[in-house]
Amino acid sequence: MLGHSIKTLLAKALSASGISDVSIAVQRRARSSRFVRAINYHGTSPVEAANMDAQLAFLARHFTGVGLAELESFLATGRWPHAKPGMLITFDDALRTNFDVAVPLLEKHGFIGWFFAPVAFVDCPAADQVAFARQNGVGTAIGSGFDYPDGRIAMSWDELRQVATRHVVGCHTMNHRRMPASVPPAEMRHEIIDAKRLIEARMGREVPTFCWVGGEEQNYSAEAAAIIREAGFRFGFMTNSGITTPRTNPLQIQGTNVEAHWPLAVVKFQLCGAMDLLHAGKRARVNRLTAAT
Repeated sequence: MLGHSIKTLLAKALSASGISDVSIAVQRRARSSRFVRAINYHGTSPVEAANMDAQLAFLARHFTGVGLAELESFLATGRWPHAKPGMLITFDDALRTNFDVAVPLLEKHGFIGWFFAPVAFVDCPAADQVAFARQNGVGTAIGSGFDYPDGRIAMSWDELRQVATRHVVGCHTMNHRRMPASVPPAEMRHEIIDAKRLIEARMGREVPTFCWVGGEEQNYSAEAAAIIREAGFRFGFMTNSGITTPRTNPLQIQGTNVEAHWPLAVVKFQLCGAMDLLHAGKRARVNRLTAAT
């Protein structure tokens, strides 16, 4: 896989030559805009707000926001009523910086955000959240926001409920746990089934969306996929870079990583189709592994 420094150099070259923009336009014309992409962010620090604003302005020129009902309808019927393809903008870990920075920017540009919460992280007392994050690999991206004076770096349940009035809140396991086959079944059920029950109790509504933790191939498993289906989740998000069409399994929606501090050229590179090709083999293997048998 490309290292970040090599990717940045390649991305800047493709952007300067116009190739990334052309590739994005070609995808749109080839499918008559009848597809959806997903990208996933982590921390969105205030110092990155201007850069993220520029990213979202670019995305708004090429894509339209997608809500839960619209995604469900598209996958069920194949109908897409918009001139532009859809963009699912997701955020792992329910970080407080997402509430403070990302939500206002999303609403400025007319997007719907999809926020995936590790339930125990949100439940964790403010004084313990930084330790929880470091122990469980939460919010390790630049700009995660470990500098709030009161120590709280996760969104509160009140904030998540507020977010859910206009956006989508989903489950990101109980403890930000990766799900390789080696995880004991009882722990998997706690991380998935118990997490779904608890987040629904906290939110006061159904939570039909789940996001796997970690994009490493070894951290997907048939065992976890079966429990995700058993739990009643209707949509599952992964990180293997690919477009979503009406033929996509709703539990295998593939996202592409983007971060708020990245140059716009790198964001364009991530969306131009190159990452889809680089992830093609891995994506096919993970889809076979996690498909219902």
